[in-house]
Amino acid sequence: MRTLIHSLNTKLLINNSLFYFYSIEIAYRFFYIIISFVFCLIICFWYVQIWLLIETYPFLQFSNKKFIATQTTDLIDAVWIITFSTSFLFVYPFFVYQIILFSKNSWYEYQMYFIIKLFCYSSILYVISLLFCYYYLLPILLGFLSQWEIKQTESILNIEIEFRILNYVQWILTFRYVFSFLFYIVTFFICFFSFLLNSMIKYNLLKFHRKIFIFLNTLFFFLITPSDFYLQLFVILYSFIFYEIIFLFLCYKCNITYLEIN
Repeated sequence: MRTLIHSLNTKLLINNSLFYFYSIEIAYRFFYIIISFVFCLIICFWYVQIWLLIETYPFLQFSNKKFIATQTTDLIDAVWIITFSTSFLFVYPFFVYQIILFSKNSWYEYQMYFIIKLFCYSSILYVISLLFCYYYLLPILLGFLSQWEIKQTESILNIEIEFRILNYVQWILTFRYVFSFLFYIVTFFICFFSFLLNSMIKYNLLKFHRKIFIFLNTLFFFLITPSDFYLQLFVILYSFIFYEIIFLFLCYKCNITYLEIN
């Protein structure tokens, strides 16, 4: 009985010691992340004019229009949004690095290799999507939207578009990050289904979980699209037809493979 109690006390002491050391390590790593984020905030705020120029360049490169601030706090809010967004973007790799170092002792070598490789490929893909959106997609979209003006010398109604700096910054950041996220998700699923899964696994996955995929896909598009009845109906029909066509193609491919084997 004493041996059992001593054994339990020893295990409890070891668990408490491990919890204490892990808590200390988490606190130190969290402190490093906070310090890095604060330094990023200071640097971004110090060079905020450069970041404002970078964010407005896709619009200013083809237009001579000016940005307006209808309230006294619009410019301050725009500066803080750009500062925090840029700081989060630059501190994210350091955050992932700290997570990898913290989990290094409990992972196998192949798991570390897989996580590092996945993070590198994801970062490269994310940077490519950001550059594509910044240099190609945003200028085309902003050029199209800025031409919606009514200017006629003989007309009573004249409409001229002016951009608020705060709304522009909020919209441009939201659009860019949503586009990069969608681009990353679509590319990931295409690579995952094309290279990592064979036809039979894809077939079973869609056969038993096709409705879940349709529901999640529809729910996601409902969250990012306006609440229009016809648009939502189109999203539902598109999701249903898309997965049904993929499932039909997999059925055909599995059937061909089965006939070739037999």
